[in-house]
Amino acid sequence: MVQAQGRALPTAGGPVTAPPFALPAVHFAAALIWLMLSAGLLVWLAPRLAAGRVFDPPVFALVHSLMLGVVGSAIFGTLQQFVPGGLGVPLRSVRLGFVGFWLLQLGVVLLVLGFLGWRGWAQGLGWLAILAAVGAVSRNVLRARRHSVNGKLVGLYISVAHSALGVGMAVAFARIGETLGWWQVDRMALVSAHALLGAVGFGLLSVMGVGNRMLPTFLMGPGDDTRWLHWQLGLSSAALLVYSGGAVLTEGWLMRSGGWLLMLAAVPTLMLPWRWFARRRRPLDGALWQVASSMLALAAATPVGLLLLLGDPYRFNRWAALLVALVAGCLVVLVVGVMAKILPHLSYINLVRTMPGFAALGSPNALLRDDWQRVSAICLGAGWSLLVIALLAEHAAGARAAAALWALGTGLVVLNTARMYVIGRRPARTAAPAIVSN
Repeated sequence: MVQAQGRALPTAGGPVTAPPFALPAVHFAAALIWLMLSAGLLVWLAPRLAAGRVFDPPVFALVHSLMLGVVGSAIFGTLQQFVPGGLGVPLRSVRLGFVGFWLLQLGVVLLVLGFLGWRGWAQGLGWLAILAAVGAVSRNVLRARRHSVNGKLVGLYISVAHSALGVGMAVAFARIGETLGWWQVDRMALVSAHALLGAVGFGLLSVMGVGNRMLPTFLMGPGDDTRWLHWQLGLSSAALLVYSGGAVLTEGWLMRSGGWLLMLAAVPTLMLPWRWFARRRRPLDGALWQVASSMLALAAATPVGLLLLLGDPYRFNRWAALLVALVAGCLVVLVVGVMAKILPHLSYINLVRTMPGFAALGSPNALLRDDWQRVSAICLGAGWSLLVIALLAEHAAGARAAAALWALGTGLVVLNTARMYVIGRRPARTAAPAIVSN
């Protein structure tokens, strides 16, 4: 077993060694690469989404590129940095962290290519690789629930989120078996349960669990949200269990009951970010505007879900709008904003001695251009909101234009990050000045 190497972090449980910078860095780099690929797929497929063609194989490729490539890579990278530093529980093995990273990337590549070419064997191998990746990451981080002295609730969130991901993968295997003709299931029911387990169960619960420690810190606000967090986790978990059970048993009344429980869970889910932002003690910089935009997307997903509950659940353009709000609007934009807060500081701390440009700038807050972050926040926010409207209106041209605007925002994010490392390599005397964020 390889022991983590890095600087010691003081925690309530005693000094804990942080993992090497390379571990979160490769996860974040992979998330940005998948972000660029996903943006291109979204522009291409937006008219199909407006037409409700959510079962087209390339659409599955897009959803999994966003959910596992972007969000999954970023969450796994953040967890393996956050658990030692924020919860005071060391990783079992840095090597295991890298093994999990490569298994995840292999799995997502196989899965996306399997969907694009509609090859069941590639999809199956991809899910097996992702299952192994989840096992590796789980072994590294899930003991935080038992051993953390100051973050047991966060550890519980992480455990439930990983469990939801596991159930979602089991549902995916059932759907693959149906595709190969091994058995008969209600495809729509299983796909909807799989989507909600991924977006809400894994994605949203992960970011809420970790975010309740990170975001109040970024906003310089109080973090006394334990009661709201317990309600949010309990209601969301119950809703997903009921909905998934209904999907497996093909019981529509159970699925609708789970849907109404999700609507009820939306109350504490939306109350938490409202409390974080309403009680902040610092102005919003570009990265925090991205986080704010993601929370608005979460709010927008609620009425779209209500439309599905009250109306025809087979209006697939509404399902597309719901997933755009939850994944492209909330989860991806939140990941982008949080990475913009984490990555410059980790890069500066670990690379300042070897990057003369970093030393010349003198502060991690100067590594990213804040004006570029603000413009990207506008493009991403306008992009996801106009795309949701276009999908609900079944307007193909409007959907493509909105997707292009969202893609422009992602391009600015990637360019801003790449620029940071280009500046870092410049000799100190030629390092370009940057607009400093707040």
